[in-house]
Amino acid sequence: MSRQTEADALLTLIKTRYGDRVTPDELAEIRNSLYAILDGAAAMRAIPLENGDEPNQTFKPEGEPQ
Repeated sequence: MSRQTEADALLTLIKTRYGDRVTPDELAEIRNSLYAILDGAAAMRAIPLENGDEPNQTFKPEGEPQ
């Protein structure tokens, strides 16, 4: 599914649920936000992960031990 198609489907859902409370300008902002979210999701999906991959987190305590 293309980004445009997915954004249109989500925007249709938003219009159906909240159309009476959303202005055309707000819908344009929502569309731009949807594009940003979909682009971020596509970038995350492009990263190859294996089943055992874990987040890269390093614990760094603050201050000197007492």
